[in-house]
Amino acid sequence: MLLKKNYAEGDVVTFKLVNGDEILARILATNTDSWTITKPLTLESREKGLGLLQTVMSMDINDPAELQKSSVMIHAATVKELADHYIRTTTETSPEKDMSGE
Repeated sequence: MLLKKNYAEGDVVTFKLVNGDEILARILATNTDSWTITKPLTLESREKGLGLLQTVMSMDINDPAELQKSSVMIHAATVKELADHYIRTTTETSPEKDMSGE
């Protein structure tokens, strides 16, 4: 099995934290002991499916944050359907559209 060890800037990645939370975030950089991320959202189960909730309510979601690798049990690229939902939630751009909006 081939494992992707580094993520590219802009990748949407899922992290399962040691406290049990599952968060999605965009990667800005991969560091030795951490990831620099932006727009971290917590995945939550809702009556009508899955929802995304701001992970840290008191931070500006657009500011970069450091996620320590020691706090993460599992990480992987987010499945396309959920990554597309994340992109729609955090931007005004639909992943199906190109940069021209068509």
